[in-house]
Amino acid sequence: MDILTNPYLNVIFNALISGGAFLCFVLAISTLAFKHPRRSSSYLTLLCFVMGVTQLYAWLNLNTIFFSPQWTNYIFVGINFFIGPGVYYFYKATGDENFNPTRKVQWTFAPGIAATLLIPLINLVAPQAMPTDPRQFFYTGKPSFIDIIFTIAMLHNAGYYVKLFLVTRPIIKSNPEMQKNGGLTAFLLFFGIISFINLYGIFAYVSRDIRHFYADSCIITLLIVSFLIFALRYPHYFLKIRPE
Repeated sequence: MDILTNPYLNVIFNALISGGAFLCFVLAISTLAFKHPRRSSSYLTLLCFVMGVTQLYAWLNLNTIFFSPQWTNYIFVGINFFIGPGVYYFYKATGDENFNPTRKVQWTFAPGIAATLLIPLINLVAPQAMPTDPRQFFYTGKPSFIDIIFTIAMLHNAGYYVKLFLVTRPIIKSNPEMQKNGGLTAFLLFFGIISFINLYGIFAYVSRDIRHFYADSCIITLLIVSFLIFALRYPHYFLKIRPE
């Protein structure tokens, strides 16, 4: 089903997705203004920016706005690899006061960098392999290498979410301050939502119903709004102003 044939869904999806993109970019810029940021702030900035780009491209696809060369329509695919490690180390840096990013941590973002560089390279070498419409798979059922890379990105992120629950949950649970102020509850809530978003994205591909793809983007908007509310309610976790 083409979402553009349903005016009601079109209006709802346009409002939520564009609003989510705007909020993500505003939050990303706001985190850069922290006078004394937490160690976790760099991961927060990265996540807000990546989700903003993802939302922006979902809105462009919804409104059939495409660019040339073709690879510019797929910037969101490569940077999606940043979400899994970004979420994992954001929570680890928040819950573990002794956390210090090492070179090994930096290498976890290498797949995202590689995928982001690979896509324009393939477009340069074999432009015929690059679909002009990013929604091709949903309408024809024929996956391109872009769809394969995006699916790998979602599975890659899912692996980090499992690791996040197994490794970071005990760290946050053992943190007396976060235990007292509801940090563990918030962690479990956000973990559940972001895991659902990832699984729902995979379901959208399996079902080949593009409505689920846009609905997934709307859920990201709700996640960003809930995150903003939580950050204002518990500023000592994410908006800490004293130096560490």
